[in-house]
Amino acid sequence: MLGAACERKCVLVMDPATQKTITKVSNAHNDCVNCIRFLDNRLFATCSDDTTVALWDARYLKKKMRSIKGHSNWVKNIEFSSKDNYLVTSGFDGAVYAWDINKFNDVNEEASKIFYTGGLMRMRLTPTGDKMVISTINGYLILIHDLNLDTLAEDLNGFKPNMYRMLQMSGNPMKLPLAHTPLFHAKRNRVELISDFPNEADLVSSLQVHPQGFVAVSRNITSDHTSEWCCVHDIQSYPVNPDEDEDIVRNPRPRPPAAHRPARQEGQR
Repeated sequence: MLGAACERKCVLVMDPATQKTITKVSNAHNDCVNCIRFLDNRLFATCSDDTTVALWDARYLKKKMRSIKGHSNWVKNIEFSSKDNYLVTSGFDGAVYAWDINKFNDVNEEASKIFYTGGLMRMRLTPTGDKMVISTINGYLILIHDLNLDTLAEDLNGFKPNMYRMLQMSGNPMKLPLAHTPLFHAKRNRVELISDFPNEADLVSSLQVHPQGFVAVSRNITSDHTSEWCCVHDIQSYPVNPDEDEDIVRNPRPRPPAAHRPARQEGQR
């Protein structure tokens, strides 16, 4: 089966072999349907600008299995982590939620917010579920290595990527983002910020991950809004050693020529 999410609130289920529509679910949501994701050969989930996520059984589409709420703005992405059995969603509210599909039948099941960042555009998981990639309106990607969805909220509590990016660009120390520097060397949920675009990226609007998880492809709009670019980013994990880090000092005070330096006194180092 092939599923299609449609602007006009509907979902189409088609047979790619015969190129015919099997069924059309009208008014699947109360607004545009943005994404459809199959969990297995019969279950699939949809998300919408109506801020909800719905779970469906392809064998009986007259009624959705469940409508789940958590997001406060348009829901744009659905990913499924088979490793954790979690449905992972993201929206324009800047939030990433994880849903345990084993609890979808529980009446009081609530969403679990596992990450938040301002300006979130798209979120993807690698096929093995070991990495999360997030694109933003601020011209960079957030890559989380050795992903552990159960501890992500705890491990990244208080981390503000936008503020850390400001620290990187200015070179000026700021207490709050500096406190989260160990996240860049953590053994689980290690953070990497990718901003090496060949142009001045402003809005990273689209994101896709290679079927083997080797690279991510992004589409971004330049800061002057005159052109769009597609970029391929290496997202494979490499060993990191905090001992190899060096402090970056921007605009350091120039060192005086040797002839003008004061003579070193005995005992000085």
